[in-house]
Amino acid sequence: MLSHHAYIYEGDVHRTGAIAEALRASERFDAHDPNFVVRHYEKFGIDDARALSATASLRSSGGRTLFIIAIAGATTEAQQALLKLLEEPQQGVVFVLIMPHGMILPTLRSRCEELKIQDSRIKNQDTESARNAKVFLALDYKERSAEVARIIKESADDRGLVRSFINTLEKELYVHMYKKDGADPVIAEALRDIATLRTYLSDRSPSLKMILEHLAASLPKI
Repeated sequence: MLSHHAYIYEGDVHRTGAIAEALRASERFDAHDPNFVVRHYEKFGIDDARALSATASLRSSGGRTLFIIAIAGATTEAQQALLKLLEEPQQGVVFVLIMPHGMILPTLRSRCEELKIQDSRIKNQDTESARNAKVFLALDYKERSAEVARIIKESADDRGLVRSFINTLEKELYVHMYKKDGADPVIAEALRDIATLRTYLSDRSPSLKMILEHLAASLPKI
């Protein structure tokens, strides 16, 4: 059972469905229980944070409620509003935030416990994604271009799948970030580049092909 009022899962927001089903089962919510709430935000803004806070206040008097909030992108102001919400927890209300690596503010993360999911589907997805990222980063530019073409074809313009791939690349780069003599400046620059490109995914009609081709050319070979 979830005993804390707020949890964070830093990773692929495309896994929200699997995470939600695992939590529905472990927390014993019925299939259509209105107190089990799953929401997805492509770009989470201050108005979304205020609306979420208002909804949580209404639910606090109706028994135990679990909010699973998947956020692909968020403004600093919206995260600060979320921080205020988590600093003043409502009785019986539990939040699970699902956000990409490196996006959540440290102050917001400090209010959350890490969510640990014991679900084979998610573990298998994580293992496969990590393997794909390692392969991509080991390729030369020509081979990466061919891989980009494959990803674009399979994603069918689904920015969620592309974001998933970018998040996995970012996670793999973090693994190689620190060496004996400190942070690797090349990888640090690559991580900043990924953070910038992620904001473009929240645009109305982002060019997924252009974003991936930029990464193919700019990311260091590992």
